[in-house]
Amino acid sequence: MLFAHGFEGSPTGSKPTYMKEALGWDVIAPKMSELGWSIASQTEVLIHHLDKGGFDLVIGSSMGGLAVANASSMRPQAETRLLLIAPAFGLSENWEGMEETGRSAWKTTGERRYTGFELDIVLPWEFMESAEKMSWPIPAHPTAIMHGKFDEVVPISFSRKVAENCENVSLHEIDDGHRMKKSMRFIPEVVSNLIHGTEISSFEISEVVDGDSSNGDEKLEEPKELSPEVSESGDDGGGIENSSNIEQLEAEMKNLEVEIERKKEALKTSKREILSQQKALEKDNLEEEKETLSIEASDAIIKAEEEVELAKEEVEKAIKRADEEEAEAEDARLIAEIEEIEAKEAKADADLAKRKLDQAIKKAELAGKDAEKFTDEIEKEKREDLILERIGQRRGVLDWSKIGANFQGKNPDDLTMINGIDEFTQKKLNSLGIFTYEQISHFDSEISKEINDSLELLPGKIGELAWAQQATTMLKLKGVGKASSKPEEDSGDVITDLSAGQINWTQIGKAGDKKSDELTLIKGIDAETQKKMKVLGIRTFNQISRMDKETAEAVNGALGLMPGRVSKMMWAEQAKKLMEK
Repeated sequence: MLFAHGFEGSPTGSKPTYMKEALGWDVIAPKMSELGWSIASQTEVLIHHLDKGGFDLVIGSSMGGLAVANASSMRPQAETRLLLIAPAFGLSENWEGMEETGRSAWKTTGERRYTGFELDIVLPWEFMESAEKMSWPIPAHPTAIMHGKFDEVVPISFSRKVAENCENVSLHEIDDGHRMKKSMRFIPEVVSNLIHGTEISSFEISEVVDGDSSNGDEKLEEPKELSPEVSESGDDGGGIENSSNIEQLEAEMKNLEVEIERKKEALKTSKREILSQQKALEKDNLEEEKETLSIEASDAIIKAEEEVELAKEEVEKAIKRADEEEAEAEDARLIAEIEEIEAKEAKADADLAKRKLDQAIKKAELAGKDAEKFTDEIEKEKREDLILERIGQRRGVLDWSKIGANFQGKNPDDLTMINGIDEFTQKKLNSLGIFTYEQISHFDSEISKEINDSLELLPGKIGELAWAQQATTMLKLKGVGKASSKPEEDSGDVITDLSAGQINWTQIGKAGDKKSDELTLIKGIDAETQKKMKVLGIRTFNQISRMDKETAEAVNGALGLMPGRVSKMMWAEQAKKLMEK
C-alpha cells in the first residue's frame, strides 16, 4: 500500500499506524512535503513512487487524497486502485482566507504565513496557482471515497460532485467528522469490496455507526503495561525494596504498640468491673459467686498478660528483621557502588573503542564515496532513460505537418535558453523529435497541449511560459526570420519578445562592447539565469548595480522569476560590492 497523509499529517500518523499495526498491511508512507507544500509538488512525490510500480492500493487522506487523485489522472497506465479518505477536492475555493483582499495580498507579496495545529510555515503563491489548476482531477482508476457527513474542513458536497461525474468512483457517506477516527474500522471492508469489485452502500455504513455507538470511540489497541516483575526490576531495585520493608516493619511496630495499650486499657476496665462485682457480692453475702468471679478474673488477667507477652515477642522479631534487612540493604549499596565504578571503567573502554570504530567508518565512507556517487549517477540515468523511452513512444500522435518535419541531420539548438526548459526537459523534447527553435515556434494552443501532456508537465505549463514566442525570439537572435539576417545586440524587438519592454535601459545603460562579467557570483543568479540575462542585454555588474525598485521588478518579470525575487536577493547591492572588489 502507498499512503499519502494530509497537510498537517505525517508518515507516522494514526491512519498509517492503524493500517500497519492493527491490519498488518505493508504500508509505504512518504513525507508528502519533501518537495514543497503545493499540491503540484506533493503529486510529484506520489508519481515518483507510482513509477516504480508494485502497489495494489493507493490511499490518500485529506490533501493527500487530492494528490492521489491527481497522480491517478497523470498515470492512467499504473495498475492499482484508490481509497480517498475525506479528500480535499475544491482546494482552491475552500482554502481558508480566500476572500478577495486576502487573495490579492498573497498574490502581491508572493508569500503567506500558515499557522495550524503543529505547523508554522510560509506558503508561496505557487501553492494557490497549482491549487487552481489541480483542485478537480478525474481519477483514472477504480476509486472508493470515505467522507464524513459532518466534515467541518472539507464539505462532503465536493466528494458528491466527483462521484456523480465519474462512473469509476463510489462514495461512502459516514456519520463522522474530517479526522474520521471513528470510521477507521470500516477501512478493511471498503478496501475488500473495492479490490474484489463488489459494492457497499453508504446506507449500510451509516446504519452500523448509528446502531453501534458503544464502539464509536474505538481506539487502537494500546500496549499492555509491564508485569510487576519487570516493572520492579532495575539497577537500584533491591535497595528501594529493602527501604520499603523497613518502613513497613516500623509501621507494624507502631500498630502493635497501639494494640498493647488498647489491651492494657481493656484489662484495667475488666479489673474495675470485677472489683465492682466483688463488692456487690460482699454486700449480698454471696461468697460462692464471689469465688467464681475471682477465678474468672484471674483467668482473664492471665490471658491478657499472655497476649501482651506475645505482642512484645512480635515487636522484637520485627525489630530483628528490620535490622537484618537494613544490613542487607547496606551490602547491596556497597555492591552497587562497586558495579558503578566498574561500569564507568567499561564505558571508558567502550568510548575508546567507539572512537576507533568511528575513525574506521570515516575511512570506509571516504573510500566508498566515489563508488556511491557513481552508483547514484547510474541509477539516475536508468530512471531518465525509462522516462525518455516512454515519452519517445508518443512521437506518432503529434501533428508534424504543423510542427515541421522530424529533425534530420540539422544542428540542434540549445533549447535550455528558453525559460522553463531545463536539460532533462530538453532530452524529453529530443526524444519526441523536437530539436530546434523553429519547430517550437510553430506550437499553437492545440499542439502545446499535446506536447505538454506528452512531456508529463503540469497542465498548461507550455502555454503559460510562452515557449513559441520565446523560440521566435531565439530565432531572431540567431538571425533567422524576416526581420533581420543578423542578430542585433540589445535589439528593442528582442527585448519586447522576452517580455522586457518595461526595462528602463536609460536607468541601467547598455553593455555595448564591454566585457561580460561573471554574473553567477551574485547570489540568486545561476548559469541558466545568466544566459537569459545576456539574451536580454544585461551582462555587467555595473548595469545590475544601477537597478532601482521599478527596474528590478521589470527584470524579474522578464526572467520569469518568483515575484520580488530580484529585490529580496538584493542583486543591486551585491553587484556594487563586487565592483568595489
